[in-house]
Formats: sequence, structure tokens, C-alpha cells
Amino acid sequence: MSSNNLNKKEQNLKELLRPEVKAISPYYGEEENFEVEINLSGNESPFDLPQEIKTRFKKKFDQYDINRYPEIYSECLHQTLADYLSRELDKDVSTKEVIAGNGSDEILDMLIRTFVEPGDLVLSQAPTFSMYKYFTKLNGGQYEEISLDEEFNFKKLKAKIDKLKPKLIFLCSPNNPTGEIIERELILKLADYFAGPVIVDEAYADFSEIDLMPDIKDYPNLAVTRTFSKAFGLAGIRFGYLYGNQVLVEELKKVLKPYNLNSLTDLLACLILDNDDIIKERIEFIKKERQKLYQNLNQYQNWQLYPSMANFIYIEGEKTFEFKKILNQRKIKIRSYDTEPAAIRITVGSQEENEAVLEAFAEFKEQN
Repeated sequence: MSSNNLNKKEQNLKELLRPEVKAISPYYGEEENFEVEINLSGNESPFDLPQEIKTRFKKKFDQYDINRYPEIYSECLHQTLADYLSRELDKDVSTKEVIAGNGSDEILDMLIRTFVEPGDLVLSQAPTFSMYKYFTKLNGGQYEEISLDEEFNFKKLKAKIDKLKPKLIFLCSPNNPTGEIIERELILKLADYFAGPVIVDEAYADFSEIDLMPDIKDYPNLAVTRTFSKAFGLAGIRFGYLYGNQVLVEELKKVLKPYNLNSLTDLLACLILDNDDIIKERIEFIKKERQKLYQNLNQYQNWQLYPSMANFIYIEGEKTFEFKKILNQRKIKIRSYDTEPAAIRITVGSQEENEAVLEAFAEFKEQN
């Protein structure tokens, strides 16, 4: 085929794209031009899977026939998840109230594809997790945000709901990237007033003292999503879930792809759910390290630290990029935000990694 015909075919492909796809760009993480030795940009756990669980996983893996499909809807995993939540909440949770996904991202996408038609509006907060907007736009919806500031209250939310008539509301608590908590009473009041689904993204709730899990059974339109990529240290296997009313879950399962989870995810998630004591110990360690980082970084007066209930510290201020530059020179990768004011987010790492951050901070204070 001639080069002219090739170019024409390529142009035809672009012209056939859905308008929503034409309007967005693929998601890419922040790229660095140095060799990263310490990665504190992704809010991952600093701990790998416990060796004892790895050993048990390997033994069970040897019994698997990988040439066979996994369970079509991960039935065993859903039962293990329901049993885990029953223990955690001290109340009966059934498999009809949970749904597992390939990371909580898949659940968020499923929610939008289930409820949002082209032109429908999704309401959320700002700043927050970028995937709410991404999935909304990709599915042809409109996206509106309410600033997460001192005026983020029920009166303001009610006015937005009355004016915009959203189909779905996403709230992130603790919030990514700031680490802030949205008050439980505000969320419950909102769920009581709003007719549609109120979805609370609790990816970081394991590091907090507040969560909405105990309230799910009292509010049919309230649901929470969780991920095992953070506190549980399983970012590499992509496992998340939703806990909500069984009517909501039943409808979501119509959108769920068969075999959405692979056999290895099914197996490893079940193992960690049945052996979560060591995870809870690690969470307490991360919370203590978070406090140490916060107290030290808060000594600099020319920027603002947000009190965090997650596994990261969010800092705003004109000198944050100077601090990032020093960290990068030491081969430490963090997340930066080209906002006004500029901001950075630093994951709480291992003790050694956090000490490396504080050494960079000492150098930063000398220069500023």
C-alpha cells in the first residue's frame, strides 16, 4: 500500500472515533528524567507481601491449572470478602452487597457506565482523584466540581444538586491528593437528600479513624469503594471492591465483565483477606511515620501542609518545587501539581525512605 493510502486510512480511523475519545488524552503518570531509587509518588505501601503469605501462595499456585479460565465472577473471592467485612463490621454482610473489580478504578468506571447517559452530569469535589472526570468524559457525561474549601458544606452542595440535577455524586474521603476527611454527618445528610447514588471513594480509609462502612445498610443509595493497592500492599495485582445496597450491586453486576479478575488475583486476595493481622500492624507503622513526617515538614513556615488521614503528605506553596528539585537530585520521586499555588504530594514510605526525605528537607531549609 502506498504512503498516501496509508495516511488516508489513518485519517479515516481518526474520523471514525467517538467525539468523547477524540477529546481526551491517555492517562500517563508523571515522568522523570532521572534514575529513580526511591519512589514516593504513587501512594503505594512500602511493604511487600509478607513472605509467609508468598510461600502459601506459591503452594496453592502449583495446584492451579492456568490453562483454565478463573471463576466467571470470582464467586469464592466474593464469599471471602463478605466474610471479611462481616468480621470487620460485626454485622452480616452477604455476597449480594459486594462486588470485586480489577482495582477500584474498574468499579468507578462501572458505576458511570451503569447510571450516566450521554449528557448526564456527575458531581464531585476539587481537587480530587482525576479518574472520576476521566471516566465521566469518556462515557459522554458532563462533570462538575465543588471546591473542597471552608465553604464545602451541605447548603452549598444542596444548591448545586438543585441547580445541576446530577445523576451521580463521587466523594473521596480521605481525599486524594489532600488527605482531608469529609465529615461523616455531611455525607449522610447528602445521601438522605439526594435521590441518586452517593459513592464514597475510601481508598485511604484504612489510615483514618473515620469511614462510612457501618452506615451502608441504613442508606440504600450510599456505597463505598475500597482498594487493596494502598494499605494492603497489593498494587501489583489490581484488586478493589464496592460495598453497598444489594439492589445497587445487582444492577452493577449487569455491567461487570465475565472473568474480570484473573486466577492469581482471586487466590492472593483471598489469602490476604484471611490473614490481615500483619496488614493492621503495618498500617499503624505508616500512621506513626506520617505523623513524624508531618511534624518535621511543618516546621517550614512559607508553605501549607494539609493534616492528612491518608498515607501521604500534601504541601502547597511557592517553594514546593524547589523542595521537589532537591528530592529529585537525590533520586527520590514524588508527585507534583501544576496548580495555583503549586503543590506536591509525598507518599509515606519505609523508615529509611522517610529519613531520606527529611535529609533532603534539611538541605532545603539551609537554602531557603
